[in-house]
Amino acid sequence: MLDKKLFWYTLMAGAIGLYLLVLAGFYFIPNTALVVAVLAGLLALHASEIPHAGRIARPRGIGIRTAAIKTMLFGFTWWLPLKKGIIDR
Repeated sequence: MLDKKLFWYTLMAGAIGLYLLVLAGFYFIPNTALVVAVLAGLLALHASEIPHAGRIARPRGIGIRTAAIKTMLFGFTWWLPLKKGIIDR
């Protein structure tokens, strides 16, 4: 299962869904400080993965800008299958 593209693409969709869920919190949760804190945590977590993702992407011909954007959107669900050769971009 962990070597299937569909599995990783589903996780990537889940990462986008998580962002949408957090952003929906601004509408549904009256405590916006909590929503901002969760969003900041999610962004910080993904940002911390960028150096590692860049080291994985560079030998595969993927620029650091592309790696940073995809890592901020998808986190490890993008760079881990790239590292394992399951996806190629």
